[in-house]
Amino acid sequence: MKRFVVLSLISVLFVMAVFASYYPVTLVDDAGNVVTIQSTPMRVIDAAPSVTDFMLKLGYADRIVGVTQYDAYTKAQNIGLLYPLDLEKIISLKPDIVFLFGGFQLPQYASLKKLGVTSFVLNANSLNGVYRDVMDVATIMGDPQRGEMLVNKLQSVESKIENAAYTIPLDKRPTVFYGTPGKEIWTAGMGSFLNEIISLAGGVNITGNYAGPNGWLPVSPEFVVAQNPDIILVPYYVSGGEKAAIEQFDTYPPFADLKAVKMGHVYAINGNIASQPNTQLIDLLQEIYDIFQKW
Repeated sequence: MKRFVVLSLISVLFVMAVFASYYPVTLVDDAGNVVTIQSTPMRVIDAAPSVTDFMLKLGYADRIVGVTQYDAYTKAQNIGLLYPLDLEKIISLKPDIVFLFGGFQLPQYASLKKLGVTSFVLNANSLNGVYRDVMDVATIMGDPQRGEMLVNKLQSVESKIENAAYTIPLDKRPTVFYGTPGKEIWTAGMGSFLNEIISLAGGVNITGNYAGPNGWLPVSPEFVVAQNPDIILVPYYVSGGEKAAIEQFDTYPPFADLKAVKMGHVYAINGNIASQPNTQLIDLLQEIYDIFQKW
């Protein structure tokens, strides 16, 4: 028993020594901030719900101490809104690092920095960006090899789908639109990860040549009618909401004569996944590829 305790202590000291030699680590986040991690983060707040996926896939669930109320992960403290962040609540949880996303949450980086809280922004707009973010999180947490293993696994799946879709002639690819019906429809354009996924899966995004903030932009119903896409992808956000999402298009008067509506090629996809740049995009790529095979 005494020998076991001594060996265990030696193992712990060895791990501590490894981490001590590993840190500090300096990285540049997706907002261009130069961030130095001084030691192993044991208490992590995911103010960006998309980053929780990275933490779970890399095996660091036990280090998550706080998430926003919009996060599907519920085994950590709820810190409230995405913006403005509850800085007092964050401070009370004594985080070693806070993960943020871009866009409207960016000003929170400066606020946290003033309070002495280390933060890191992850805001990928492509699959390569997702892989880079996986590596950043793994590196920050002290084990880049975990990141490499996960990235290799994801890239293997992506390559199989890409190779299959590559054989589809350009004139045989379906034209595709993503969005929810309304007077103004936000959709994926040039520079968005969803535009990339539609292309890699073998489709042609009808808004793929148009740019917007982070690759997203609003279009009118008239634009969609003029383009008359072969396939429509409509997001749903609650479990079991697929049917209701599809019915929005099927019953929206301006879209009654669209090819996709008439031919039954309106498909619901999980909007929570489609709007978050993380590893689940590979599953979405497979799903969209399978949808295109029905056309």
